Amino acid sequence: MRGPAVLVLVFAIVGAPGVVRGQAVDVTVDELIVRALADSPELRAARAEVEAATARVAQAALRPNPMLELGGQKAISPDSNLTVGVSLPLDLNGRKEGRIGVAEREAAVKRALLADRERRLRADVRLKAGDLLAARRNLEVADGLLRVNRDAQLLVSRRVAEGAAPALDENLALVEVNRLEASRQLLASRVEVASLALRALAGLPPETSLTVRGDLRTPPAVPERGEPVQQALARRPDLVAARAEVRAAEARVRKEEAEGRWDASVGVGYQRQDMGFGLRGLTDSGGTRPIQDVFHFFGGSISITLPVRNRNEGNVAAARAETTAAERRREFMELVARQEVEAAFAQHEAARRSLELYERGVRDVARRNLDVVRQAYGLGRGALLDVIAEQRRYIEIENGYTEVLKQAYDAAVEIERAVAATGR
Repeated sequence: MRGPAVLVLVFAIVGAPGVVRGQAVDVTVDELIVRALADSPELRAARAEVEAATARVAQAALRPNPMLELGGQKAISPDSNLTVGVSLPLDLNGRKEGRIGVAEREAAVKRALLADRERRLRADVRLKAGDLLAARRNLEVADGLLRVNRDAQLLVSRRVAEGAAPALDENLALVEVNRLEASRQLLASRVEVASLALRALAGLPPETSLTVRGDLRTPPAVPERGEPVQQALARRPDLVAARAEVRAAEARVRKEEAEGRWDASVGVGYQRQDMGFGLRGLTDSGGTRPIQDVFHFFGGSISITLPVRNRNEGNVAAARAETTAAERRREFMELVARQEVEAAFAQHEAARRSLELYERGVRDVARRNLDVVRQAYGLGRGALLDVIAEQRRYIEIENGYTEVLKQAYDAAVEIERAVAATGR
């Protein structure tokens, strides 16, 4: 889904009022993914972390604040001294650029980690939906067989009453119906458990009635096995985050180096002195007055930090070691990504081959065999035990087919996750 379609879906699902407890929700897997991406508390927290990192970028671009200094002295005599000064750090030698570089790259890491969480959540929702679809298919098979066996039980009871079948057949039919009923109860509980897990993942209340449209035969689209490894290495968010970690570590090295260089601050000041002596002096007119006057001084200063004893060597060495560690983690994650892509394709190919065998030479044959045995029993040419044995064999085959469908579905989801594709 792209462009306007996504916007329409988001407004239709996310922008709508919250789900009322007990309300029925009927969605496809893709619609459920949109809801999960919007409502997941983990993703909301990650988005808040991105906002915080973006705010730190703005903070890193700010210069240090000036400092206002006020001082005064008062002697026992009438003398007094008032001092006012302002100093301004210059933030030299790349300190500002170093802070901004670290903040920008840490924000890039947060954005990549958010995208990676979205990628993982998208795959988790698909996998949980696959569990629900598989459990639902097994339940549908059990329901169909249970209906047939209940009808057969009535037929057997009539035959026993007419003397056309031994009484043991009625007991066998009853046992088989009860066994299927017990199996159905277990399968129904598995559907409910899978639905609860999916509701929790999608941010829906447990009381919500969830219906997922689709089945296991419509897995995510699988790309051609041409350049998926290169695609994964280029666009997987966890690898993007690993590379951003390397760049952030390199930026921290530059920042720590800048912190170890010389810096300076400039200041301007004003001083007012009111002072005199305990004597009287002559004025121009020949009178006398106290020897007391006010003096005003203006001045400037510059303070220089000299990196003589501390050049921040320890922090620089630590940042360089962190850069090396980040590079090694990136290399390891790229190896893991390659392995995940190859393993996902290998699993998908094996599941597809098994699926073709089931669809071409197993399920149809098993179904025909069961029909033949049932017809033979209805004509009085076979035993009910043969029908029960063939039916159990058919159930085993159908459950095996569901398992193979689920494996193919899961493999397609793993390819989507490993290649960082967006699915349908």
